Amino acid sequence: MGDIVKLLKVFEGISDRLRENGWLIDKPESPSWWGGALSPEEVIISAILVQQTRWERVVGAMVKLRRSGLNTLRALAELNPVNLANMLTGINFRFTKANRLVEIAKNIVSIGGLEALSKLSDDDVRGILLSMDGVGHETADSIMLFALNRLTLPVSTYTIRVINRISGVLYGDYEEWRIRLMSLLPKALYEYKLFHAGVVTTGKEWCLRGKPRCGECPLRNQCRLARLNAGKG
Repeated sequence: MGDIVKLLKVFEGISDRLRENGWLIDKPESPSWWGGALSPEEVIISAILVQQTRWERVVGAMVKLRRSGLNTLRALAELNPVNLANMLTGINFRFTKANRLVEIAKNIVSIGGLEALSKLSDDDVRGILLSMDGVGHETADSIMLFALNRLTLPVSTYTIRVINRISGVLYGDYEEWRIRLMSLLPKALYEYKLFHAGVVTTGKEWCLRGKPRCGECPLRNQCRLARLNAGKG
């Protein structure tokens, strides 16, 4: 699909737009990549809250939780889900997510917290996360990459759309997309985080599902669809 390093350089150059979309370029192991999260636990909490919810609303909910001292898994594990849901105004499916967050927190705390989880293999960590209600493949890989600093790549609908339009390739299921893209990326946390932040931002801002804004897209010089659209003009 071409030189993926060129995409990474473009993503570095649009850091302001990444920030506007909740991605902060920082040191490779910092949790603040994830919308300015102050800890790996905040990454996990907001990764559940952001499902089918605008990031801006998640930011507001995290401010409330932080002020109330409920931004840790241990605190959430001891909380009544109804009380948590009452704090999550503006979050879609807040009662469902509150129940899931409390259960996720209990499960992780019961095995010794993130410290114990970090000592396990990638396969074991993914298996544990995927066994929890509300944690699908994309959420599990997001938690592993941004909270636990494991070299794995979340694959979103934005990822598939952007890469397909750039290169014309269309892989199979989620796992094939993940493995193929990981084989093309430099094996480093910074590049993995930057790539995910970049393709998600591009998908939200320019590579729209119905009417892509190819003329404004920063990836237009690398993109097959942008070249085709330019030729039609």
